[in-house]
Amino acid sequence: MVYAGKVDHGFDKVSAADLQKRLKPLIRKTQPYTKHIGHKGIWVEPKLLAEIEYRAKSAEGKVRHPFFRGLREDL
Repeated sequence: MVYAGKVDHGFDKVSAADLQKRLKPLIRKTQPYTKHIGHKGIWVEPKLLAEIEYRAKSAEGKVRHPFFRGLREDL
């Protein structure tokens, strides 16, 4: 897995509450990435797949203007 940035748009109260409920049992102490990320945060097991829309990627490979569309249920 490679870190591509954070997503902080596209959530409403219902989707944020549902996502938090689904992520809570997946909390882990360490980052799931091969390269250490300097962000503080709550890390989870990579078990869910989200659909993220974005406008472009930066030269460093980070997504620009990411927007949460929802969790994928078809996998």
